[in-house]
Amino acid sequence: MSLRVRLNLLITTLFVIILLGSSFYVIHNARIAVEDDMKSTANLTLQLVETLLASVDPSETPRLQQRFLRHLAQIEATRHLQIRVLHNMTPEQQFPPGMIMQVHSDAPAWFERLVTPRPMEFRRLFSGPNMPYTVILIRADPSHEISESWHENRDVLITLLIFIVSANLLVYFALGRELSPVNTILEGLEGIEKGDYRLRLPHFKLPELNRIAEKFNHMAQVLQRSKDENRYLTQQSLKIQEQERRSLARELHDELGQSLSALKAVAVSIKNSGEVRDGKVRESAGAIIDFTDRMYSVARNMMRQLRPSILDELGLQRALQELADQWNESYQNIFCHLECRGNLGSLDETLSINTFRIIQEGLTNIARHAHATDAHVNIRICGDPDALEMNIIDNGTGFKQQDHPIGMGLLGMRERVVAMSGSFDLHSREGEGTTIATRIPLPGECEVQEVRGEV
Repeated sequence: MSLRVRLNLLITTLFVIILLGSSFYVIHNARIAVEDDMKSTANLTLQLVETLLASVDPSETPRLQQRFLRHLAQIEATRHLQIRVLHNMTPEQQFPPGMIMQVHSDAPAWFERLVTPRPMEFRRLFSGPNMPYTVILIRADPSHEISESWHENRDVLITLLIFIVSANLLVYFALGRELSPVNTILEGLEGIEKGDYRLRLPHFKLPELNRIAEKFNHMAQVLQRSKDENRYLTQQSLKIQEQERRSLARELHDELGQSLSALKAVAVSIKNSGEVRDGKVRESAGAIIDFTDRMYSVARNMMRQLRPSILDELGLQRALQELADQWNESYQNIFCHLECRGNLGSLDETLSINTFRIIQEGLTNIARHAHATDAHVNIRICGDPDALEMNIIDNGTGFKQQDHPIGMGLLGMRERVVAMSGSFDLHSREGEGTTIATRIPLPGECEVQEVRGEV
């Protein structure tokens, strides 16, 4: 869950608590107001009845009844009360005291349930000489009070709800706007994790985030400087290595090759000499010839591994084709298919020898670790004006990358690619072979990139 959502949930919870508290306060006050109004009206009516009863002369019973009932009829029409005058019967038969009064108001049902107070009932017994048994029953009706309370508090509740919803939405969008630089920072960190140290964060309005951006840019600059230094050292190391290999190949060719040729010439001369009549000497001379041929073949293979002369003489594409042909001669159960596109002859010496070494090491790894029969290897090289792309694909046994650390061969290949500011991608799954994809940009300056984002 993102920080924006978590903060918004926290603020929403706070707003809901405020809404519930405010609603409880409004409804509680409305209930108290309704109950007070009901009590006040009922008490006033009861006092009026008591006053009327006290003002009547008991000797004037017939006229008392008519006058009293007339006054009660007027009071019975009020909207806040229910008044019943019961004659010659018990009150329970006509107006049961346990009956719940039906409330009919304009307010919603939930507001009625929360605001309606307990039923209020007032009784007054009235009897005298030559008069029937009479009960006056007064009940307070909260319907109109509830309607008035709903109309008074409805706007307050609606205004409060609209305010809280609007404030919540405003906070949500405000948090999204203020926290949007966090996504930009995360994108920058992901780029750093992938090794792209040229990324730079823009200037942020918030001072705290701007300090983070400054520290991030400084860190990226230091890492880029270290990466450039390491790349330069790797390039120099590889250059020195190639120079030593070339020198060693030349020494093998000039010294060991010439010495073996001279030794073979002497042995041939001895073997073919008519003056030598001893058969053992001739046999030993023949053995020396065989040994020198074998040693020269080994030396020639070593020279080819150290520095393929065809690379200097005929170029990269011809050297790779010879490398593939030698592979197919040595490993007849794994066919190597080479496909070259673009102009590879225009590559400089450093890029050419590194490309050759990468392909050479890739084939060596396949021979050692593919463990496949009736398999094939596809090598695709494409040179365009911007970059040189290489793909080495085999359908061998493959491996689980998380269970196997990168070996020295793959590490050397990646170092060569990284030293030339390229990208090295390895994909392998158990039982599905291995794919190595590299992309080496042709010489050119790299621009500093800036992570774009809403600030």
